[in-house]
Amino acid sequence: MNITSIDVSIRRREPSADPIRDAIQTLPGTGNVEVLVRTDEGASGRGEIYFGRIRGAPDALAGVIEHELKPIVLGTDPTFVRATHQAMLRETEYHGSFGLAMFGIAALDTALWDCLGKAHGVPCWQLWGAVHDRIPAYAMVGWLNYGDDEVQRICAKAVGQGFRAVKIKVGFPTLAEDVARVKTVRQAVGDDIGIMVDANQSLTTDEAVQRGRAFQDLGCVWWEEPIPADDIDGYAELARTLDIPVATGENLYTPADFARFLRRDAVDIVQPDLRRAGGPTALLQIGLMAAAFRRPYASHGGECAHLNVMACLPNTYYVETGLIGADSPMKLEDGCVALPQGPGFSWE
Repeated sequence: MNITSIDVSIRRREPSADPIRDAIQTLPGTGNVEVLVRTDEGASGRGEIYFGRIRGAPDALAGVIEHELKPIVLGTDPTFVRATHQAMLRETEYHGSFGLAMFGIAALDTALWDCLGKAHGVPCWQLWGAVHDRIPAYAMVGWLNYGDDEVQRICAKAVGQGFRAVKIKVGFPTLAEDVARVKTVRQAVGDDIGIMVDANQSLTTDEAVQRGRAFQDLGCVWWEEPIPADDIDGYAELARTLDIPVATGENLYTPADFARFLRRDAVDIVQPDLRRAGGPTALLQIGLMAAAFRRPYASHGGECAHLNVMACLPNTYYVETGLIGADSPMKLEDGCVALPQGPGFSWE
């Protein structure tokens, strides 16, 4: 079985007139890039990657896939997907295996695994061997641009849908504002719902220690990405100093980055992003490596592919998602998401 064609397409949308915002950036959303791989035996697979912070971003990503990565994957056997993943890393090493390169690798890696699962007629978690049949979920719903009434309304809605934990953005100009935001959400969700807090790299280490102590006194579940993602010394200090678990990883690239943080005891909860890590092949490696260090794994994002990965990790903690829409295939029961049952990375 060999890959005989790869189609690269862009799904555009107009930027939001009222975009969401965290402590360092505004996220208007402008589109996704999708790759479709086909084999000589009739199997096919898809990989779709969101990269729409600016209007031209999907075009830039599509160019990397079309001109640099597609020639590497054409003609390969999808049963050797890990070898293909390594080949893409070698090809991008010249300019660096991070940024756009990893987004493109993730798209193709996802498509290849999807193709292999569909060729066998089973979900990918069955190919890899599952540990869990459901994954605890939290709702990322508390964006920084929401006023108090809006953040209370949407967090309460998440609880009404069955979530037992919500995540909110912090990183306001002052500690007092951050504390007030947590208390505002607590009033809306009650005492039995977990609250995670995320500052999106906006603070210094000293500020993160001060605010982390406040958040641990407020009973927050974890303190996420409070300082720049590459500040391994700062994260080691936070993990050593604070009682609240320190979570990071969405802006790290490759398993080697996670290995450095794990060896330094600079992370309590690993949080890989499928796009930046380079797809399911890398996520599985990161997750099992974290398990060896006895660190829990919480996803950044809740794609169907990421759920398949988390089903197979002994250290799975939480999958991240948003509110569940009326037409969503995701089902929530007892605060957990059931595993996708369709072949490859399809829901049904």
